[in-house]
Amino acid sequence: MIALLFTLLAGAHQAPSAPLSRPQIDSALTRDPSTLPRAAPGHWNGWKPSDTVPVELAAEFGSALRAYQDADYGAALAGMHAVLARAPDFPAALYQCGATYFRLRRYGDGARVFERFVEVVPEEIGATQALGHCYYSLGEYERARAHYVAVLARTESSVEAWRGLGLAQWKLGDAPRALESLDRALALRPDHADALMWRAQVLFELGRSGEALLAAVRARELTPHEPRAWYVEAQVLADLGRDEDATRARNRFLELNRIEQEIRTQEGLLLHEPRALEPLLRLVVLQRAAGNRAETKAVMLRTLRTAPNELRVHALALEIFAGLDERALVERTVTEIETRFARSPAAWRLLAEHHLAASQPERAAEAEKRAGELERGS
Repeated sequence: MIALLFTLLAGAHQAPSAPLSRPQIDSALTRDPSTLPRAAPGHWNGWKPSDTVPVELAAEFGSALRAYQDADYGAALAGMHAVLARAPDFPAALYQCGATYFRLRRYGDGARVFERFVEVVPEEIGATQALGHCYYSLGEYERARAHYVAVLARTESSVEAWRGLGLAQWKLGDAPRALESLDRALALRPDHADALMWRAQVLFELGRSGEALLAAVRARELTPHEPRAWYVEAQVLADLGRDEDATRARNRFLELNRIEQEIRTQEGLLLHEPRALEPLLRLVVLQRAAGNRAETKAVMLRTLRTAPNELRVHALALEIFAGLDERALVERTVTEIETRFARSPAAWRLLAEHHLAASQPERAAEAEKRAGELERGS
């Protein structure tokens, strides 16, 4: 959704701006985005995503982007508001502001900001499938469909616009056209798990369960941690009379759905308190339980960045990275523990246990020796 702005990062690698205060963040979170200042009509004519960020905006813009990448959406929003106060309707900031509202699940505010982006630089409408996603999330399926069509008129290769169009058409009761749109998305990206899952759902509703099963199984293979993939597969298997297989798939759906609900709860807590350690730790454990390798790794790395001086965080990181067979990250974590907690006997005993479990007896003996020396004060 935010690929449009990645080319702008090169112009944003300036010294970071001063950290934002809590009142500044709270003010941004409560502000109506329609009150953001406007530029004179035509001021940004000719702007392109590849344009370098103006020097006078680079520090604030770069800091806001980094906050977004760290999932600190309140700080990201406040930073983009600050940029837009200095440069009203700066298209890059408008776009990223809309993306931030979307991440905050404030789809109405996101839609208003993306609409202004289209108004300011209408030639860039092809990059605004996220506006269609906002409409869809608000249940405005006609508007979503119309916007996806407008996006595709400019950028026919947008996988997400084809997928979104298919879902909007399905919601509007046009299953045949929904299938056509999902097939266009899959022609561009054959292993798009979400498009495959919805293709299976549409085929099932069209009474084509044999074909639906192929798509459902492939979606589940690609995203075994996704509860809906198991739900769709269970539906199709039951329709085909494969009751035992359907029961197994349904049970897995119920298990993953329970985990998914708790994941959403923790993510909700983190939306406004992105550095809250307990939800982050719980999220790592939940993602591992669901079997989502990519998210388990990403949240574990985020937790380490959030609490680099907590030994228990590093202990969990060792366990997680070893379980994922991320050997480079395991060694990096070992080095971090040796450096940050060099005077802690508990840290060296943790390393001794880790090395033993990893079949590294010599390293374990060295760590145990160091722990003993620290305890004796030698």
